This record gives sequence, structure tokens and C-alpha cells, in this order.
Amino acid sequence: MISKENKLFEEVDKPEDSKIVSEDKNSGIINRESSWSGKITGIGVFPGGIIRGRGNSTIYRNGVSISNWQGIFTTEKGQEITFVGKDTSKGGKNYIIRTYFTDDKDLKELDGLVCLLDGGYDSQSNSYICSGYKLM
Repeated sequence: MISKENKLFEEVDKPEDSKIVSEDKNSGIINRESSWSGKITGIGVFPGGIIRGRGNSTIYRNGVSISNWQGIFTTEKGQEITFVGKDTSKGGKNYIIRTYFTDDKDLKELDGLVCLLDGGYDSQSNSYICSGYKLM
């Protein structure tokens, strides 16, 4: 279980573009490419800023979606941090494992940081809202 003391940030993301790249009607599997952007509100020493990502998702007939993401997190000071993530979603709920990478000496504690994001989709605001926690 992730401790509330490990909470690093709140994040709100909005979809920008999404398209189906393949669909297998026999197996019920859909492959989709998407992009999104959002705002991170940091807690404590974790910086706030803007995040942009893109990736692909495989959506199964039972409603489970498994996605791979990558992108750039730009802090409020203009520092760029790359990230790679993987999520599993079902029924509007999602869990994401995200790892950050940076050579910026001022952000060395974020290089290799692995986070768990726990959240879901809010249909009223057409956004994904989640909390990020330090995993390792």
C-alpha cells in the first residue's frame, strides 16, 4: 500500500488527439494512438508544471485498456524532464507506473524516480484526474 506521506503531486490531463489505428472485430481488440496535456501541482519539493504525452493503447472487449506513454514534463522554472509510463484502465479508473529521467543537477532527486498514479476519468470536465505517489 502506498502511504499518503509519499504523495508528490496532483495532476489533471486533457485529451488532445486520439485515433483508432487498427480494430480486430473477431477478437474485439482496438489499438489507438493518443496525445494529451495537463497540469501538475507539486506537493513539497516536487515541482509543478505542464506535462505533455503521447502513446498507444490496446483496448480489449472486456473494457480493459493497457497503454504505453512517453513525454515531457516542463517545470514552472522551464526545466524539462522526460518520462515513460504504462497504465491499466477499466471502467473510468486507471493506475499508472511512471518513471522520470533528467540530467538537470537541480532535479537529480527526480532522475529515475518511479511513481504510482491513481485516478480516473471525469466525464463532466473531459479530463483525467489523478494523484502521484513515490513508489521507488
